[in-house]
Amino acid sequence: MKSIILYLVTVLASLTIHFCKGQNVNSNFENYFETLNVSNQHNGNILVSQNGKTIAELSSGYANLSLRQPCISISRFNLASISKVITSTAVLQLRDKGKFKLDDPFVLYFKDFPFKEITIRHLLTHTSGLPDLELFEELVKHFPDTIITNKNVIPELQKWKRGLYFKPGDKFQYCNTEYNLLALLVENRSTLKFGDYLNKNIFRPARMFNSYLSSYPDFDKKDKLAVTAQAKPHPGYDSTYVSVDSILRYKYLNYNNKGTVGQGNIMTTTTDLLLFDTAFFNGKLLKPKSVTEALTPLMLNNGSNYYGKMDTLDGEGKMTYGLGWEIFDQPLYGKSVGHGGYKIGLATFYWHNIAKNQVIIGFDTTAGSEFGRFLTSSIAILNEKEPLELRTSKSLVTLYGTALVKNGADYAAAVLNANKGDKKYYFSEWEMNELGYNLFYMSAFEGHQELALETFKLATFLFPDSFNTYDSYAQLLMDSGKNEEAIMMYKKSIILNPDNEEGKQKLAQLLKEN
Repeated sequence: MKSIILYLVTVLASLTIHFCKGQNVNSNFENYFETLNVSNQHNGNILVSQNGKTIAELSSGYANLSLRQPCISISRFNLASISKVITSTAVLQLRDKGKFKLDDPFVLYFKDFPFKEITIRHLLTHTSGLPDLELFEELVKHFPDTIITNKNVIPELQKWKRGLYFKPGDKFQYCNTEYNLLALLVENRSTLKFGDYLNKNIFRPARMFNSYLSSYPDFDKKDKLAVTAQAKPHPGYDSTYVSVDSILRYKYLNYNNKGTVGQGNIMTTTTDLLLFDTAFFNGKLLKPKSVTEALTPLMLNNGSNYYGKMDTLDGEGKMTYGLGWEIFDQPLYGKSVGHGGYKIGLATFYWHNIAKNQVIIGFDTTAGSEFGRFLTSSIAILNEKEPLELRTSKSLVTLYGTALVKNGADYAAAVLNANKGDKKYYFSEWEMNELGYNLFYMSAFEGHQELALETFKLATFLFPDSFNTYDSYAQLLMDSGKNEEAIMMYKKSIILNPDNEEGKQKLAQLLKEN
């Protein structure tokens, strides 16, 4: 991926951003985006707007790396989970027309739906307790080449034997299945196919003429402006990017699950998404009362509001959820709304500051590790604050992983310790987790599982306060038949995160077997 002109290789380590507080915001963005473009760390588009007017725009890197096709302003990206904002808007439009009430049980409109206590509101707010993509694992196991569509959702829920993860309304747990069901609801109550409904009631009114729903069986094959999601076949010890479609390890997520809609698969440009933003907040798509309702934090059954970590962005702040919208509370900027999206090899983000009418939209075809920092810096520059340092350092996890595979555990540990703290490298817990999983489940060379266990063993010492590290290590230990060790690690993960429901289920299973 990193085919930079030779002289830039020596420059990257010392790249600086020319930011001047007294300087025009547009000039600061020009400097920042120029530096970002030269750094060759971003493949995609970023758009910055205030009061509906675009004040800065960046296209950098490649829409398709193998063809060396550059990103341009009209490149179309899969919105991934930002699509939920648009699905929510469709649902609220139909509610406003009297087609249903948000507190209606979903079963009122789908008699075969097996969970009578789940309402439309539960689906919109991710509080239903339904399973996520694990719902389709048995189907794909028996029919490996199937492409799942929304028609599979209710039949698979009827076969689901594990029940709801919690009482609807008790907890927030992000779940794509809920938005597949909401797309079915839109079709049921409008008598239109979901894509046709979006075209008629959202895309056309908002003048989003470069947007469409990518759906089975056509998807986006005829779209020459559609970007190609790109990933590393073996993250952590292989730095070459290829098309996600060519990587067998991602077949379940990228191929088998690519036919569902509602949760994702809206194709658009940064400019068209800004047009949606303008139409939504100017009242062209919903009544003002419904806009306010969509952006109101959800309340759980116990009367409290859910809050968690911010999606994508760096820095101080917390996040809750409305009706299809993520709601950000940042000390420096106040209340903002929007949504993040992620698919293998693709990251998207949309942020709208309510009080200042500021919008940041960002897409990346490689889901690069610095993507969130670029967007955080864009928000800072827009508000005349200094951007985050542009990190041109290399991945210490990749250095470690490469040494681990080529030279073994002891040598790799020495390499990691010798370079930890060196500014030439950054160190990511997420990448360490990805390396361990990749080595265990997706690699085939002799001894790969032992190296995976070594990776997570080391990670528990490097990230002792991370429940996810212990949880992941426990999963690998369990799948290695080391149940006693797995029990200890699951217990540790649950101490660190009492809400780790999946970990509790796995622990109960192990204790029963032992």
